[in-house]
Amino acid sequence: MAECLPHFPPLPELRRRCRQLARAAQEYMLDGHRLTIHDIRIHQKSAGKATLEHVHSFYEGHVLLSGVGRYAMGESQTLGPGGALLHGPHTMHAWAASEVSCVRLLVWFSLEPMIPAPRPTTWPEWPDLLWDLSLLFDDAAATAPGWHTRVTARLTVVLSRLLAVINWPASPQPPLGPQQHLVTMVDQFLHDNLARPLTLDDIADHVGISQRTLCRQFLQFTGTTVMERLSTLRMDRAASLLAETDAALGEIGDAVGMPDPSYFCRRFRLHYHVTPNTYRQDVGARRRLEEEKPSL
Repeated sequence: MAECLPHFPPLPELRRRCRQLARAAQEYMLDGHRLTIHDIRIHQKSAGKATLEHVHSFYEGHVLLSGVGRYAMGESQTLGPGGALLHGPHTMHAWAASEVSCVRLLVWFSLEPMIPAPRPTTWPEWPDLLWDLSLLFDDAAATAPGWHTRVTARLTVVLSRLLAVINWPASPQPPLGPQQHLVTMVDQFLHDNLARPLTLDDIADHVGISQRTLCRQFLQFTGTTVMERLSTLRMDRAASLLAETDAALGEIGDAVGMPDPSYFCRRFRLHYHVTPNTYRQDVGARRRLEEEKPSL
């Protein structure tokens, strides 16, 4: 007999609730690790479509809510609802929908101290995790007294389940090389200090090597300079704040280490080829279009 699965809200409403959760998200202590949520999103992939191979500088937790898809790296594995994946920083990954479209929940977060997240020999399918998510989405829809406490408790359960993927039977992988370890340390430091006026000396002091060695090794391993990486992370954070909050441009500039609004606007336009205000308006327009699309 097929396992009974929860019914999720229509896609636009599901996305709205994820935005609510992302705004309410905070730092959590789980098993002695400080976990900071960067974003919570819903992604829909059309039948037969795939993402490009890509990496992040943070962890990505992934739960398949509906449809069928496959982990499209190496020996691909097909997963149904409840399929759970966890990708560590700088881990190449890709995803493809099968004959039907699929909808995924993505949670982007960082951990301190960082822990390895090796790829399992098989990814788990936990249909019961969908019920935890259903309760979480139900709580996200209500803002009655005690809402934040309930959401925090539900999120803690879901995050604990995602981290449990780390202890799933894993395929043997070589340890991080010294250069990859350096990149991970630098990225973590940059993420934690985007609002500070960082210099190369600050970053080199943190990782315990000379500025010259830092620049040479980081460029060799990533193909970009440390300061270019810092600029990219700042612009990514600014874009997220523009899309998910109503904060003024001055506040967003402060949050990404660019307190001069004119300088912030120039840097943003160089990176995204639009002004911050235009970017925010475009995101709003896309969301209105999404809300007119059919539901799950």
